[in-house]
Amino acid sequence: MLQEDKASNLLTKRFGIDVFSAASAAFAVSPFITIVDSGRNKLGAALKSGFAELFTRPHRFIRTPAFLLVFGVYFSTYTTANVIDTVCSYTNRDNQTPKFLGTTIANMTTCIYKDRAFTRMFGIVAPKSLPLGTYGLFATRDALTIAASFNIPPVLARELYDRKIILNYDTAQNFAQMLCPAGVQIVSCALHLLGLDLYNRPGVSLSSRISLLAKNYLKTTITRIARIGPAFGIGGVGNRMVKERASELIFDRQQVGVVVTAFK
Repeated sequence: MLQEDKASNLLTKRFGIDVFSAASAAFAVSPFITIVDSGRNKLGAALKSGFAELFTRPHRFIRTPAFLLVFGVYFSTYTTANVIDTVCSYTNRDNQTPKFLGTTIANMTTCIYKDRAFTRMFGIVAPKSLPLGTYGLFATRDALTIAASFNIPPVLARELYDRKIILNYDTAQNFAQMLCPAGVQIVSCALHLLGLDLYNRPGVSLSSRISLLAKNYLKTTITRIARIGPAFGIGGVGNRMVKERASELIFDRQQVGVVVTAFK
């Protein structure tokens, strides 16, 4: 009973680290994402005014509804991923499928809420319902991004390290975390553009859609890489580093062993 109580106490601390790490990562990336998302219609002006307010009145910036909505998306997504990692580790179960499903659900639901709120705040036309095809394409797009942000980087990092392509494991982790979320946009951008075109131009021919995709693909891909890279690349590296450093400060090997033993 004493061992189980100690394990429960340590697990509570681990959940605290999970939440703290998620909050740190979300707080670091949310200002940039907020500014970009707020300027969907006039990006240049939004970047100028957004960064001006961020650096001159940061206390006001972080209290705006736009910032809080974006922070909520990434805080919930990173918290979900961290908690699932912890639970799977302490119950000796594989984390890949639970983390993919959990983070996908958390990210999609919070993004839908955030996008609806942003449409009311910054939209220039009245929103209309999404076609089923657009829902499917957007869901696939987001699922690819989540897999590339939370599932693939650890696998790629281990491969790079084991094959001695990158000799330092921390470097391999950072490289994989930065590469994967950005790299998957090469594929998911096409889904994004097709989904938008189904929404904006219902009933047009396939050749017309392909022509529009070819025209906008490169610049849209660059834009999405610039947005997703910080959100899940820099944010993912920061989340992992904060978790590791906080764990080193709070736990020692003996304590971790007690937790693992109690939950087997």
